[in-house]
Amino acid sequence: MSVETVNRGYVYSGAPTSDETESYFRQCFGADRLMYNLHVAHLYEYLEKNGHTIGDKLPTFKEMVMPTVKEFKQTRMNEEGNKYLYEVDAFASNEAKQHFNKAISLFNKNAFKGQFKKSVLKRQKTLGIEPTFRDLKGMPKFHSRKNSKLSYTTFNQNDNIFIGENNVLHLPTAQKSKLSEVTIKLNIHRPLPTNSRIKNVTITMNAQGKFEVSINVEFEMEVESIGIPAVERILGLDYSQANFFVDNEGKKANYPHYYRDMEERLAKEQRKLSHMVKGSKRWKRQRLVVVKLHMKVANQRKDWLHKKAYALANRYDMVVVEDLDLRAIGQTLKLAKNQQDNGFGNFRLYLKYKLEQQGKYFVKAPKSFASTQICSDCGVKNTALKGDITTREWTCNNCHEWHDRDHNAGLNLRNYGIRWIDEVLLAPSLVVA
Repeated sequence: MSVETVNRGYVYSGAPTSDETESYFRQCFGADRLMYNLHVAHLYEYLEKNGHTIGDKLPTFKEMVMPTVKEFKQTRMNEEGNKYLYEVDAFASNEAKQHFNKAISLFNKNAFKGQFKKSVLKRQKTLGIEPTFRDLKGMPKFHSRKNSKLSYTTFNQNDNIFIGENNVLHLPTAQKSKLSEVTIKLNIHRPLPTNSRIKNVTITMNAQGKFEVSINVEFEMEVESIGIPAVERILGLDYSQANFFVDNEGKKANYPHYYRDMEERLAKEQRKLSHMVKGSKRWKRQRLVVVKLHMKVANQRKDWLHKKAYALANRYDMVVVEDLDLRAIGQTLKLAKNQQDNGFGNFRLYLKYKLEQQGKYFVKAPKSFASTQICSDCGVKNTALKGDITTREWTCNNCHEWHDRDHNAGLNLRNYGIRWIDEVLLAPSLVVA
């Protein structure tokens, strides 16, 4: 038994306590978006002046002489001559800079590929419009006022963020803001851990116009490590398009496919929306109907993923999964919709932290591990299966054992977990001895 410091997020629905507070939140959303766009505009201006060779990394802030957040704020004034970015939470602007810096880092990791978006290549083929650096995959792009996620994050300093009476969350305000306090009423369906400290809070407004509050807290928790000898129940999970996953015991997850079930109704409601005058009262009402259906699917999916991950984390000591490139699968014509519907990437995240909270192990087999091609009985690799996803059953040419493709992969992943204990967990202790 050991005491560890744990960070965990809790999401609650909320309602601003006044119209002025809601207006303040919207201003913070706008400040976050504007500051990000100012950084993108400066990047594009630099690349156009100095040229950008496809395949090269993006320059650093120092190389492109990126202005500071303060310098950007100085340049933005309203009709009355007020520098309005000072009227909102400073973290709304500062976090935008961090997000932009992260976007550059992510692009630079894959810059050498020099890949363009599929829509851009199609435009080039049909219209003859040559792509530019702006059309590269992963290139930081401007955030639209209509389509961007409306959110901003603020951090706790000197306990200026706290939950008061009647579950009202108090947030910091800007010095030049007209509001003396910013408060939002929370619907706390699950209490925060005892003696926890709020680290930061993210306010988000969804497509329905409702507010969600994500509170990141830090607290100490007793974690009972099961120890290496106690790792007995090991589960191998093979990703399956049809069944979500198939484990080494041959069991299938049987994901309900919520989006597929809702697809027909969604198509009907979206057809109605397309026939209405955009911006009219009827259009706004119908848009909310469509949004509500999409959110219902998302909530159903999230609920199912959490419950399935919780059940597996309680039952097994170690879970082994494949390190799949889900982004690549999501760009495949025949597999994309199903992969994006099941949310397997989020499932891995949920499963990982639920296992680690109990001192258990979550292991990812590397991409080089051919779990599908290896015979789980004799270990001989069937290279004929490489790139072939249509063959669901096969017989080993060496030991003549018949295999179900997904079940065999689950067995191989479980065997990988057993070897991982010897090679990773036990290896350091053997070296010390």
